[in-house]
Amino acid sequence: MDAGTHTRIPRPRIPGEGTRRVAPAPALKIAAVVPAYNEGDAIAATIASLHRQTRPPDLIVVVPNNCHDDTAEVAAGAGAYVITFPGHNPDKKAGAINFALDRLEPYLAEPWSWAMLVMDADTTLSPGFLETAAANLTSGVGGVGGTFAGRDCDSRLGYLQRMEYHRYGQTAKRMGHRAFVLTGTGTLFSYGALLDVRRQRREGSLLPGGRSFYDTHSLTEDNELTFALQACGYRVISPAGMWATTDVMESIPKLIGQRERWYLGALRNITQYGRLMPFHMRWVYWRQQAGLLLSAMVAATYLIALAVSLIAFGGVSFSWWWTIPSAVLLAERVWSVWPMGWRARLYAGLFVPEQLYTLLLTFIYSKAFLKFLRGDKGGWAAT
Repeated sequence: MDAGTHTRIPRPRIPGEGTRRVAPAPALKIAAVVPAYNEGDAIAATIASLHRQTRPPDLIVVVPNNCHDDTAEVAAGAGAYVITFPGHNPDKKAGAINFALDRLEPYLAEPWSWAMLVMDADTTLSPGFLETAAANLTSGVGGVGGTFAGRDCDSRLGYLQRMEYHRYGQTAKRMGHRAFVLTGTGTLFSYGALLDVRRQRREGSLLPGGRSFYDTHSLTEDNELTFALQACGYRVISPAGMWATTDVMESIPKLIGQRERWYLGALRNITQYGRLMPFHMRWVYWRQQAGLLLSAMVAATYLIALAVSLIAFGGVSFSWWWTIPSAVLLAERVWSVWPMGWRARLYAGLFVPEQLYTLLLTFIYSKAFLKFLRGDKGGWAAT
């Protein structure tokens, strides 16, 4: 290993001869790669959640990069191999993951018998996460992603995000566990598929040009890699029972920074891939963006109409025929978060908190969409 290695990684024991396809689950070896930026307070819990897996990883690698705290020491003390990024890492999370995968490559003689779990350093996984993921990483599947849930918090803003994430999990279930995004909170990748993506990037015909596994220029590297795998012909899925618990943004500035990066990055990824994506992929992702844009337009129209009514007519008149659809909507909002407990039911029943939160997200999307139209590339920030 080079001078950037904090702890030497021993050569893992490799299974016998294999073929160019994902190995059966019992033969699959798993390496967990955890990029970390100033996560000294969280990294021990992250590693502990990996040790608690019903199917633990064979190797846990933490990559501290640009850290100014004790992330490396805490990770090593928790039982992980630590590869410290040498010097400053200009490519943030994507650069750290690429660095770790490059360092591991000489030790993985049979790539199609290996899988790579990539997860955030502020995340913990449900105990059966890896067992379920490995069972579903069959031939033709490039990545198996989890459903993320928000960590317990005291703020109202954070709790509204937890409700949003809970509903997103229900949506994924209704969509047959098809993954729209292989989330960075926790995804198990076929290592052979990742090598295929890197090769296709270097050739520059099937994928946009690049040199490594993750695109270091993307604002949303996880979303971009999801596109890349599908463009290479791999399926991406998100089965039931795989939960990753992650941080929520407990202040409005942090939420704006996170979501603006997500929205702008997604728009740029879709445009970047263009006709490189099969038609059904373009249809799914552009339809999703069209829905967000329509929501923004409806919200703007509603606010304008409300303002005009208040100014011109001195108030908003009540119409009885709005009662039934409003009651149905309210019941659906409460029922969809019922398993979360009384606090979620209360917020949904009050209606106004969630509507204000939705308006905030709509404002952030509109801001990101205007940046996209202006050609603003935005910036990556840890959240």
